[in-house]
Amino acid sequence: MKNIKARLSRMSFNKNQLKLTPAYIILIAFTVFMAYMLGWILFASFSSTRGIFTGNLFQDGLNLDSYRQILFNSNGLLTIFNTLIYTVPSSLLLIIICAPAAYVLARFEFKGNKLTQQLMVIALSVPGIMITMPLFFHFSSLGVHDSRLVIILLFTANSIPFDVYFLTAYYKNLSYSYEESAAIDGAGPLRTFWEIMFPMAKPAIITITIFNLIGKWNAYFLPLIFANTPGMRPVGVWLETTITSMITTGNYSGMFAAVVLAASPTIILYFFLANRLLQGVEQNGVKG
Repeated sequence: MKNIKARLSRMSFNKNQLKLTPAYIILIAFTVFMAYMLGWILFASFSSTRGIFTGNLFQDGLNLDSYRQILFNSNGLLTIFNTLIYTVPSSLLLIIICAPAAYVLARFEFKGNKLTQQLMVIALSVPGIMITMPLFFHFSSLGVHDSRLVIILLFTANSIPFDVYFLTAYYKNLSYSYEESAAIDGAGPLRTFWEIMFPMAKPAIITITIFNLIGKWNAYFLPLIFANTPGMRPVGVWLETTITSMITTGNYSGMFAAVVLAASPTIILYFFLANRLLQGVEQNGVKG
């Protein structure tokens, strides 16, 4: 009897696997295609323009001139510095602001709690373009629009609604027993949050930090309005102007080098932290 049940279980498992076969084929094909395209772009960045158009990428040998030009003659190093200045502080500020705010909204009942959460959801539906130009007008009137600090603050404010909404949902799914145990031991709300609840939200915090880092690194429209000068441009705006310049001059090897330089940090970040990203998203829907 046990053998029959085991065989039936295996047959059921095999049928389920067969149903998923088309999906696996599509995923494998897509993965191979993306790997080929990314690999070709990487090799093309070390090639010459002539090698790219003839199809023999390394007929002139390994070419590093494009990277030298991008880094030292096209403000590549300054662009990376600018992007780090905008991205890292804004991501840290978002954790400091949104983690306590989400905890309070999720765990404490007070007048205006639900209204605040509803406003956060409404804010998510507001297109950024609707508020960017009015902000630029007011900052220009104050004479502070051309400032790295302003861009950091705008990057931070722009992501507060989503981060608070995401972390609030996570904190709601944590058990109250941790706070009850902390209260029995004499810990106040502030100590309970920073020493117990904040560390427990680590998967969600890592997830939104990855989202923030990638989003700020690739940001285009906001920096285009507030940081569209050679000394202030981050990667998104710099890449667009550099590609246009390289196409105009016919330096396609330099164009691919600029693409690799701009995309590499986010690809590397996602490659090493993909498991943590998926863990945070999955645990956000699991009741503690």
